[in-house]
Amino acid sequence: MKEMNDQLYQNWISDSPFARWIELQVQETSHGLDAVLPFQEKNIGNMFIRSLHGGIVSASMECAGGLFAAHLHGLDRIQKPASISISYTRSTTASDLNISISSVKTGRRLSFLEAQAWQEDKSKLVAVATMTFLRKLEEA
Repeated sequence: MKEMNDQLYQNWISDSPFARWIELQVQETSHGLDAVLPFQEKNIGNMFIRSLHGGIVSASMECAGGLFAAHLHGLDRIQKPASISISYTRSTTASDLNISISSVKTGRRLSFLEAQAWQEDKSKLVAVATMTFLRKLEEA
């Protein structure tokens, strides 16, 4: 079943121009979803300290959350958030960004998710987020 879900996530990423452009990689885990944004020069926001652009960090967290929300609601495409709040806790470096998404509560219409992002050391978070996804009913 896990392999089937991982393939479903890959299909959703293939259908999303943004997820393809950032080359997001995901894997379902027992706690939710883990994602990796591989380091790319195009994602550098500050050339002097060589840190990732904050917009790339937040958009990657949102994209991973949308993937997980789609899975939780049994839908066939990445979901868009109804609300998102991101706090940046430290500067990033020129390396991969790891993201962990977990569900706080999932109902029939809403999913409340938490996200954490780090680089080399999981105890040194670079950003945390809370996200709410409203289940979009499939169009006929």
